[in-house]
Amino acid sequence: MSSEKKPLAALARQLRPTLTTMHQQALELRQALDSLHQSNRLWQSQLLQPAFAREAALLLNQSFETPYLLAGSLFALLDYGEGSALGDARQTLQIPGLLAVRGATIQLAQQLNQTKAAFQQLTAEFKSCLKDRPPLERDAQLRDALADAGYPRAHLRQCYRQILLCPERPDALALSWIKARKSIRRVSVEWCEKKLIQLDPLGEDTGIQYQRQLLAGLHRNQHDLLRQVQVQSRPNLQVAEIFHGENTDTYRQVGYSAMPVLVHGGDSGRLPEFTRVEHEPPESRRRQRRDLRISAEPFLPSLRVHLHTGK
Repeated sequence: MSSEKKPLAALARQLRPTLTTMHQQALELRQALDSLHQSNRLWQSQLLQPAFAREAALLLNQSFETPYLLAGSLFALLDYGEGSALGDARQTLQIPGLLAVRGATIQLAQQLNQTKAAFQQLTAEFKSCLKDRPPLERDAQLRDALADAGYPRAHLRQCYRQILLCPERPDALALSWIKARKSIRRVSVEWCEKKLIQLDPLGEDTGIQYQRQLLAGLHRNQHDLLRQVQVQSRPNLQVAEIFHGENTDTYRQVGYSAMPVLVHGGDSGRLPEFTRVEHEPPESRRRQRRDLRISAEPFLPSLRVHLHTGK
């Protein structure tokens, strides 16, 4: 056995127990949230409902009227659904907001976060053993290893995502929408060709080869119209803790809420004071006018390269 295959095989053997533990911990967290839903005490929540969160709730077959069941379903979603494209991270579901929970529930989430971090490190080491291989081959070998481990539909992005926590009850929470960021930069035909070759050096991917043909057929007058558009897919809900002191307040970032933040509910089961924000994030008119000059459909999807309309 080659020196490369030895560590790969050892890493592959760790996938099954790690993923099995992760799924079990996610189930325990979901059950803990179900118990809060059924509790005689009213546990306070604040889930925001932008369009992408409403779509996520529909896909989870849950309702915002039962926020703890909705959150439990989201935390337990570690696999791609049937009929969805494997490896498509755009299918990651997001529901921002806050949930007041018991301290024991936060402990369950902490354990799940630790296993998620260990799994992410494991897959990174697996790919590192294949660093001399093309990206598509590395991804394919990892998916084969996941299938051999019994988890062929593992959704890597959702397996990696950490659950944000406030284990020490803050005096207040500051919420604010951070608008989606977009960068548009000019790229050359040579740059695009080089990147496409790197994605498929053996010329075996029909989609990549088709894009190379499109690029080769691009009229010379359009060479200066190539633009790479990089978009942070959705606006983020930024969450920060505030602790009141004798002389000054302590302000501490919790992170961006792609999933509900679990906040220690204390004895009351209520959330601390928090900033009220609109369900829909604010729009940026300036960015919208700029985007009108970029074709809606990508010219080279694998590189997120569009054509400038010249208008």
